Amino acid sequence: MIVNYNWLSEWVDIKCKGEELAELLAKIGIEVEEVEKISGDTIYKIDITPNRGDLLSVIGIAREIAAKTEKKLKKSIEYKFPKVNTDNKINVTIKDKEDCPRYTASPLNKIKITNSPSFITERLKKCGIRPLNNVVDITNYVLLETGQPLHAFDFDKITGGITVRRAKNGEKMVTLEEEEEKLSEEDLIIADENGPIALAGIMGGLESGISENTERIVLESAFFKPSLIREASRRLKISTESSYRFERTADMYMVGYAAYYATGLLEKYADGKIMGKIIDTNPNPNLSRKIPFSYNKINDLLGMTIEKKKGISILENLGFIVSSKNGDEAEALIPSHRNDLKIEEDLIEEIGRFIGYDNIPLRFKYSNYGPVWAENRELIEIKKIMVSLGFWEAINIPFIEPGWASKKREEAIYLENPMWSDKEILRNTLIPSLLENTQRNLNRGEEIVRIFEVGRVFSKGNEEEENIGGIIAGHISKNWYGNDREVDFYDIKGIAEALLEEIKIIDYSFKDCKNPLFTKEKASSIASGGKVLGTFGLINQEVCKDNVFGFELNLKKLLKARKEECFKKVSVFPPLKRDISIIIEENTPFGEIKSILDHSTKQRARIKLIDIYYAQKIGKDKKSLTIRLEFYNPKKTLTDNEIKGDIKLITKKLESIGATLRE
Repeated sequence: MIVNYNWLSEWVDIKCKGEELAELLAKIGIEVEEVEKISGDTIYKIDITPNRGDLLSVIGIAREIAAKTEKKLKKSIEYKFPKVNTDNKINVTIKDKEDCPRYTASPLNKIKITNSPSFITERLKKCGIRPLNNVVDITNYVLLETGQPLHAFDFDKITGGITVRRAKNGEKMVTLEEEEEKLSEEDLIIADENGPIALAGIMGGLESGISENTERIVLESAFFKPSLIREASRRLKISTESSYRFERTADMYMVGYAAYYATGLLEKYADGKIMGKIIDTNPNPNLSRKIPFSYNKINDLLGMTIEKKKGISILENLGFIVSSKNGDEAEALIPSHRNDLKIEEDLIEEIGRFIGYDNIPLRFKYSNYGPVWAENRELIEIKKIMVSLGFWEAINIPFIEPGWASKKREEAIYLENPMWSDKEILRNTLIPSLLENTQRNLNRGEEIVRIFEVGRVFSKGNEEEENIGGIIAGHISKNWYGNDREVDFYDIKGIAEALLEEIKIIDYSFKDCKNPLFTKEKASSIASGGKVLGTFGLINQEVCKDNVFGFELNLKKLLKARKEECFKKVSVFPPLKRDISIIIEENTPFGEIKSILDHSTKQRARIKLIDIYYAQKIGKDKKSLTIRLEFYNPKKTLTDNEIKGDIKLITKKLESIGATLRE
């Protein structure tokens, strides 16, 4: 949710400025994600927890500020509809009062569709809503200020009155976004004689929408069953400012106040006139709730002594009416907007929230981490290795977009009830979330990003497995041993090899990459003991347009491939070094060459690739490799004659795979 400082200051006297207000909100459990200063105002992007629907408005945030600063709200909305001398009205029928406990319909005529006044359009823009016209803008303005969603129908496009009912299976409606939706009997709709004219609490229909020719309107303000709105919104994949609030339970009392407030604004800024009787199906809803509580229990749960006067003051500042009973017992009358409060512990939590959990003294300290199992030790060890390589650990949710399954050419495991409409499947790879993390960090000015994650992945037909994945992207700054450059294949290769070396995996080789998330020509698979441990290299350019390099390894296979440490005596005799330069097909991996050479010498030898060279003169689709051979004997210094046989054998082996020696 987005709210601005100037609008809040109309409702409550705020002494602190800018980021100070963000800090104050954080102290009472309201998380401010971003603070931005725009043309003499401060914009706050606030993350509201699902149970606090009362905070999804300017009034809701102002109430919390007033309670924390022990001040009164500077104004209120007086709820009183004007008397109308005509019986003209629009008929409203509610099929099931449980689906719609309260519905108001206010008919207005002589409406003039025009642009909204500047103060409305500016505030809508600051809150991320595009202004359309004065009628629509006023409904959005009141929604932002009061938290109560409203909708305006064109009166002349409604036939035979309004009915709030469930849709029929297969019934269709074209929304204001010009999308045709196929409805089910689980969807709550607003309908006339001809069919659906709005998805209740979500979005209006195109046929009954406001246009530049509209002269008469019906203003809807209602309370709909939250679970119905939530399920329809997810099934139809339509999320709006209205559905967001209805899902989190709106304030039923605010239905009338918001309708009256919007009517007044329409009269003032759209020249509208009440033309008939205002319908309210439940003008006096019984929402009174009392929660009993104990002062002693407040002290027990919070772990500190709270004076009765202080506890009562906090609750009253929040709008509760506290009445004491005998001695320790009391009860609080809960305002209608606080639907999240159900039990005594909820009230105590409110007191703790406003005292400040940081102000609750520690009574004792202890540590109980429990036993560290061998598996955990190994994971901790691997994480420490990654940190030592300059990486930061990321922790992501295990859900990704369905498209990633097809990119990896695997069947997706769909969630029955996803929390996010764009994250409907269990992840089958760690790469997508790490790419999102990388993009976010690069967009925020990081020159180089090195992140890794250890987490579970899921695939159909297999048990869930634990993988380690990493990403490196960006520029490596100029330093004493090199110039500024982009990260490349050899950076990620070095990281993968360093990880394997630290884990004590010695016997491994590089194979052709078969993972479609990576670019085949610039990626390799790592194998050990006949099993593929994972892949590293350039992320497929169809997945990510930039040069981003990554790796993903299976932890179970990785840990099985490690060898026990064994120590060997360091030879006191110097090695005999020889460099061989060969020309070979470009797609021949060095791992294949090294595997052949490892078994081609009588003397012990260390084999290293020290140079790769590409040029037209060596031939198309060819490359030149310079390989260093270090021959050694732990018992003596070798001579040229003793390695001649090995050099000849190596030359023959290289020729057998199509290599030629460079002169």
